[in-house]
Amino acid sequence: MMNTNNTYFENLYRIGCEYEAARAERQARKQQIIDTLGWESDELKAWYEEDKAAKFPFEQGACKAYRAWKSSISRQEDEVEMDDFLWEKEVGEFVDTLRQAEIATFVYTNQSTAVMENLHQFAAAGCNTTLFFCVCVGAT
Repeated sequence: MMNTNNTYFENLYRIGCEYEAARAERQARKQQIIDTLGWESDELKAWYEEDKAAKFPFEQGACKAYRAWKSSISRQEDEVEMDDFLWEKEVGEFVDTLRQAEIATFVYTNQSTAVMENLHQFAAAGCNTTLFFCVCVGAT
């Protein structure tokens, strides 16, 4: 079974929680501005600019790497299993996140029609792929 403690992913989780707490605080402040100063106030306009600038701290590739790791832990798997499709722009960050988390291997089990695209993108990101095809002779 893989190690359930990963400092890198635990830190990502902490940062994500801090972002969500700050987002909830911003939302509460927005409502307070609306209630006290109204929809046309300069404060609300400034709030919208602040909210627009408050970008989530990770791209989707990193989020998918974290979810794959967390799901694999909950299923008590020996390897990180990635069963979600990755868009081209997500592959590099997914692989980089696993590397930073010191995870050297993962199992890719996505069943979409674009699996080969992802495999080529993994290779371009520096991954070596080993494929196993099982043929069950006589299976019904």
